[in-house]
Amino acid sequence: MKNYLLIIPMIIAIQSYSQTDTNIVKNRNYQSIIANYQYGYISPTCDFIKGDNLLGKPLKYYQSLSLKMVWQNPGYSDWQKVFHAPYYGIGITIGDFYDPGEVGYPISLYGIFSIPLKRWEKLELYAEIQYGVTGNWKHYDPVSNPKNLVIAGDFTFHAQVGLNAFYPVTKNIDLNAGMNYIHFSNGGLKRPNLGGFNILAPSVGIKYHFADRPKVRSVTTPGRLDQSNDLYIIACGGIFQSAKNELDTTYFAMRGISIIYFTQLSNAFRLGYGADVNDWFGINTDPPGTFIPQNFNNASLGFILQPEIIIDRLTLIFGIGIYAANQEYGYFKQFYQRWGVRYDIYKNFSVGLNLRAIDFKTAEYMEFNLGYKIRWKKH
Repeated sequence: MKNYLLIIPMIIAIQSYSQTDTNIVKNRNYQSIIANYQYGYISPTCDFIKGDNLLGKPLKYYQSLSLKMVWQNPGYSDWQKVFHAPYYGIGITIGDFYDPGEVGYPISLYGIFSIPLKRWEKLELYAEIQYGVTGNWKHYDPVSNPKNLVIAGDFTFHAQVGLNAFYPVTKNIDLNAGMNYIHFSNGGLKRPNLGGFNILAPSVGIKYHFADRPKVRSVTTPGRLDQSNDLYIIACGGIFQSAKNELDTTYFAMRGISIIYFTQLSNAFRLGYGADVNDWFGINTDPPGTFIPQNFNNASLGFILQPEIIIDRLTLIFGIGIYAANQEYGYFKQFYQRWGVRYDIYKNFSVGLNLRAIDFKTAEYMEFNLGYKIRWKKH
């Protein structure tokens, strides 16, 4: 259970939204509970999923049951008005890959943020993001579970994006249906990690409102809020196992610094341009894992374009870069990606957690980071 502590900062951040610019005694948050069932298709990304397993047949299908506690209000805070009264909360999911002996019944705990895309007279359409951790796996073991090269450790990260539609059938009950993309991976923290599980899953469910519904259709946009251009200096670090497709149990470390200049383009969106400089311990080791003396061959330089979504003190990060210099990938030959979250903890200081990946599917490592921003307010 100690692994679930990783999600606590994000849950605290989500819960704190309702307190920002809000009189929590006077202004009421409307609480609901959502129960969902998913049944979907597993992408055949490696031999284990394709049928090289103890079952002797492909792992094609995935099902799950989810329970989500969410909050919504009619725009008490400016950030809620910017996103037209989203809902947010926490959830738990129990999954089934139809191979309990090798995969288990994974349990996910995650934060939720859902933005309304369109509201008709009754029907509502939302884009939902989930991010958290998953445990209770039957993971790889060279003796007892030698075929499962997808899940190597006790926990993975849980990431899900989807579209959900809600339709009221009574005063307190909505029916909902959606389509979701789900990804389970440990972010390169432990090998083997052959792409993780990637799933496309329709869902159906019921939403129960404990009391009255918030009057979200009356929400008006707040107009132009205070905006700024920011220079972020971010120190990052992490551990990983370098051999992406091998049974390598040697851990290495990564440290680095990112310098990114952001231009805020709207109340909810900013765009960054910058550079990532990293020092990879182990990028120049021999096959048994013996370290060669550190030198500039351990360093890499990347240039990145980084759009971000601003949700009060929380930021959602989506970046794409190219390695300008990297011993493993060469010069300007390999693109990389960054997904994650950053939270402003005090004045100009922030903490964050990102996934660095290549080819939009292969994790390199997790970036744990501490940032400082220099701000120029726009007029």
